[in-house]
Amino acid sequence: MADSIIVDNDNFKEPSDSNSEITSWVMEKVTEWEEYRNSNFEDSWDEYYRLWRGIWAAEDKTRDSERSKLISPNLQQAVEMSVAELEEATFGKGKWYDVADDIEDPQKEDMALFRQLLNEDMSFDGVPSAMSEIFLNASLYGTGIGKIVVEEQDDFVLGAQQVTDDSQVVEAVGVPKTRISVPLISVPPDEFVIDTAATNIKEALGMAQIMDVPRHTVEEKQARGIYNEGELGGYPDDLNLSAKGENKAQNQEGRVRVTEYHGLVPKSMLDIELADDEELVDLGVEPIDSEEDDFELVEAIVTIANDGVLLRAIENPHMMKDRSFVAFQYDTIPNRFWGRGVAEKAYNMQKAIDAELRARTDAMALTVHPMMAVDATRLPRGADMSVRPGRTLLTQGDPRTILMPFHFGQTDASTFSQSGDLERQLQNATGVMDAATPTGMNARNSTSSGMSMMMGGSIKRSKRTMANIERFFTKPLIHKIAWRRMQFDVERYPVMDVKFTVYGTLGIMAREVEQQQLSQLLSTVPPDSPAYWMLIRSIYENGTLSNKDKMLSLVDQLLQKTLQPPQPDPMIAIKQQELEISQKDKSMSLEIELLRARTEEARVKIEAAKVPSEIANEEASTILTLAKAETEAKGEELPDVGMSPVEEELLRQLTEVNDG
Repeated sequence: MADSIIVDNDNFKEPSDSNSEITSWVMEKVTEWEEYRNSNFEDSWDEYYRLWRGIWAAEDKTRDSERSKLISPNLQQAVEMSVAELEEATFGKGKWYDVADDIEDPQKEDMALFRQLLNEDMSFDGVPSAMSEIFLNASLYGTGIGKIVVEEQDDFVLGAQQVTDDSQVVEAVGVPKTRISVPLISVPPDEFVIDTAATNIKEALGMAQIMDVPRHTVEEKQARGIYNEGELGGYPDDLNLSAKGENKAQNQEGRVRVTEYHGLVPKSMLDIELADDEELVDLGVEPIDSEEDDFELVEAIVTIANDGVLLRAIENPHMMKDRSFVAFQYDTIPNRFWGRGVAEKAYNMQKAIDAELRARTDAMALTVHPMMAVDATRLPRGADMSVRPGRTLLTQGDPRTILMPFHFGQTDASTFSQSGDLERQLQNATGVMDAATPTGMNARNSTSSGMSMMMGGSIKRSKRTMANIERFFTKPLIHKIAWRRMQFDVERYPVMDVKFTVYGTLGIMAREVEQQQLSQLLSTVPPDSPAYWMLIRSIYENGTLSNKDKMLSLVDQLLQKTLQPPQPDPMIAIKQQELEISQKDKSMSLEIELLRARTEEARVKIEAAKVPSEIANEEASTILTLAKAETEAKGEELPDVGMSPVEEELLRQLTEVNDG
């Protein structure tokens, strides 16, 4: 039954006179809410269930003359594909939530251990599997509802013991061990009622789960002191199982209808022991007026059997005073608690497809199977005119004039193409796009751009649903489970203020689209760039390879190499040094040659400067020689008149040139 809450049995009180009062108060509310739910949703939910299961019922006929019982699987496909998308988007990467730590906390290991323990315990308690069932209920009925319970479980761990006291031989035995379990229970919407004026769990006056449980489980909890002792009363046998294609069990004595109410109740109706006025004054608290107490509402959990027997009424034992239910809408309906699911979206098209298929099948029964037109006056009395192979027909006269094959027209071939277009409309209504419609009936499926447009619209719708799940279901669910763990399993979960972050990943179809886009982007970047390895990493992250972690580690290493500056090649460095040395040698040689050229030019200039001086000296010497010769020929002595100014200047220049 999974409604156990750990309470202190030592302080358990016997039923009092207020039991009948609180039972009447709760059942009055629950009955009103149940009538509202049944009058608005029960018939539709039953039909959604039958269409999803493929169960035919007479009330599902589209016309009175309909004989075929075919049910198209389109609604089944739409529901199952949407649930698969939600499961993949939630659990596809394994890590579907995280624990946020305080930035100023120097010890980060405590949060990592908390997350690891919580993930292990939730997997052991079957929380992911219950979430998958809740997703299915949300897709089928429009609202996903879960209930968190706390109970003690007696598990067995493997141990060893000696066979005898003096023996060294040991044998394996199971050692009992008690553990705190906080499982999640999937609540079908047809077992759940809520305040009709409320739009969510938090603001409702109350809510209740109405369920049929085995009688022995209730009696066991009565024996353990969890429930009040007493007669359980008679089972109200008014459950209509035929609406879901099932037959009711003949013996209902082994069942008990349990109504578990969570919400506000008048405080005066609960058997809560209040402190005396003197004790309150000593504590500095003002005593509560009994008249005001009659109108005060407190959070409580009330369990009632068979609509009239109070099993338990306790104040909400949870430390955060939060309610045990979590719920979300598959598709949001403003200002309503009950949402809209895939079945409701696909209902009209599903009925049209079923009508088309059944009409075609009925028409084929008339046009395909052979019929005979006969002259009844010329047949033996009581003749059987059914047609079958090898049959001999007796006639009173020529059979060619008495018997004639009869054809009742032909089946219209356009009905098949019409059913294909109806399938397309069903996919448009639900947002579950695929290539089920043949390309001959829907040309959009024959082009890659058309398929991309379909998938894009489907992905957007899935993201809207995932947003509802993260905000109203997953995040409150994890917080409530953590709170109950810290309250009832303190040794394993120390009390700390934690915050959870929910990861809503891409679904299957969204991953396929993103993988195609990433593969196309690979052709636009060079393999040695960091962007190339970042794209490769994204492809591996979206994949489901068994060795994905190793591949991601390798990609990270290659990415780090591309981010580092390139290391030069040693051979290139040596060649570069040789080239630099060669260039230096050439430059030095050019400088030496230039110096030599300049030196030679200076020498040439000096030599050129010497030539006029030598010529002048030779001319002067020649003139002096000629003068001496003429004087000697005349027999005269050459007078010593000294040198002229010109000769002195010429001699000075020659002296400077020689000295230089």
